[in-house]
Amino acid sequence: MKHTLGRLLATRPHVGAFRYLACVMAVALGALWPSDAEAGGHGLSGELWVEATGTYMPNGMDGSPSLAVSQVSNSARPNINGSTPPFGFATGFFGARTGLDWVASDRWVFPLIDIGFYGIVGAYSDILASADGTFFRLHPAGTFMVDAEILGIGVRFKRRRWMFEATLKPGIAMLAVPAAVADGKTWTDIDALNSVSPTLRASISVCRRLDPLERVCASVTPNIYQWGWGNGGSISLRWEFGS
Repeated sequence: MKHTLGRLLATRPHVGAFRYLACVMAVALGALWPSDAEAGGHGLSGELWVEATGTYMPNGMDGSPSLAVSQVSNSARPNINGSTPPFGFATGFFGARTGLDWVASDRWVFPLIDIGFYGIVGAYSDILASADGTFFRLHPAGTFMVDAEILGIGVRFKRRRWMFEATLKPGIAMLAVPAAVADGKTWTDIDALNSVSPTLRASISVCRRLDPLERVCASVTPNIYQWGWGNGGSISLRWEFGS
C-alpha cells in the first residue's frame, strides 16, 4: 500500500498539492467554525465574505479626484510633475470585494481587513487635461479603482433567520486612469495616472441565514469620506461564511 501511494505521488504530483490545499482549507474552516461557547453567544468567532458591489461618486463641489503626475517626460520636457484639475463628471463602478471579520459574543463585529477591485461603468469620451503646463489626454473608459479597509467596528442583531448589521470602516482607495502625454503633434501613452484618498464608510446590512454557517446579505454603504465628504456610496449583495 505504501509503495502504491509513493508511486501515485511520484507520477501524479498534483495529488500531493491537492492534499496540501485540502489541509490548508481545513485549518481555515476550523478557525471560522464556532466553538460551543460561541454557539451560545459568547467567545470569539470569524466570518469570511465576498460580495458584488456597485458604487457611485457624483464628484461634485464637495470633493472630486485629481490625478497626480510624477516624473512624466516627452521629447520637450524630461520631468513633468503636478496634478490635473479635479474630475468634472460623475463616475460609476462595478466590482467585487472580499474580507474577514471577527465577531465577539455574537454581537460586536470587528472587520479585520477587506479589499476590492472595480471597473468603471458606462461610455466615456477622452478628456483633455493639463498639468505643469503640459497637455494630457485621459481615457476614462479604462478607469479602475482598488481599495482596502482595515480595523473597523460594528454591531449586529439576530432574530430567527434574519440578521441586521451596521459597521464603520476606515481605509484607503486608489483611482487609476489610462492617459497619454502630448508630444509635439502626437500623443505618447504613459502609465496610468493615479489619485489616492483616505476613506471612511458606514454600512448597513440585512442578512438571511441559509444554514448554520452561511448567509446572504444586501448592504447599503454611504461614503462618509472618499475624495470629499459625502461623495456617493455603494450597494452590494454579499455571501458570508461563519458563525
